[in-house]
Amino acid sequence: MNKEPKDSVFPMTTYLNQNVVFDLLAVIEDGFSQVTNLNVSNTDGKTTNGSMDGEAGFGLYGIKTKIKAAMGIEKNSSEEKSSSEEKIHTPTSLFAKLHSYLEENQLINDIEVKENLDNLIPGSFVRFNSKLEKNPLISLLESIEQIMVLAMTFQPTQKGSKRDGNQEMLKQVKSMRNSLIENESMDLICSINETQSLKAVLPVYINYFIHKNTNEIIDGNYTVFGKVVKIVNTDQDEINLFRNTAFKLFQQKTLDGLFQSMNTGLDEQLEVPNIVSKISTPAILVIPIAIYS
Repeated sequence: MNKEPKDSVFPMTTYLNQNVVFDLLAVIEDGFSQVTNLNVSNTDGKTTNGSMDGEAGFGLYGIKTKIKAAMGIEKNSSEEKSSSEEKIHTPTSLFAKLHSYLEENQLINDIEVKENLDNLIPGSFVRFNSKLEKNPLISLLESIEQIMVLAMTFQPTQKGSKRDGNQEMLKQVKSMRNSLIENESMDLICSINETQSLKAVLPVYINYFIHKNTNEIIDGNYTVFGKVVKIVNTDQDEINLFRNTAFKLFQQKTLDGLFQSMNTGLDEQLEVPNIVSKISTPAILVIPIAIYS
């Protein structure tokens, strides 16, 4: 008898919002407690009970618990036994604990088909498997920047207006890319179900990636866990991929013309991604808590 595959209980996180994990665990466990200076004194003629000191600390990179115990034997004996134990939680182990609690209490909605969106409300926990890609315009600009830097490195030393023109163009590309990454954040686009064109948009912070490297997730199949903040299930609604940038001021017709001119001006030998400015129904906007495999 074949068993259905289960979500891994040993996640390897590529992206993790530690602050959210700590906050939710603190809510679930009614805060993190601290116990200090618990002592039991002995009296002559009675069995020694021992003493215990405990302390717990909370920091950005995990929870550290430390317990120290000392135990004696019958009176008139100087023999003493002692033990010391230290336990440290990492951010990923805390996330696994949070994930297990939510799953046991059936608070996680698995998204596989567009009909699953009918059960969602803003604030619902969701989980889905998907391939991830960056906002296409950011990906295109990063590629152009890398190609230009590489080309200028191998070209003979240039003088005059040609060199200045190349440097000015590179500067403009960098400036345009930086304008799309406000506060070190950007959008990832997830194709949950390509047959139904079901997508999710994830606003992510670069600092929450391992080594701040966003390229590790590209083309891989990852599990996304987060909270829904918007559900797009009508033709009158959409998710604007430039909602947090200066491009949000442009009308759709203007953006389409700009992207078309960019495609026309690029070398035909380059594989240019299809640049879109909005994601239509069916789709969800999700604040990601973890991206893992």
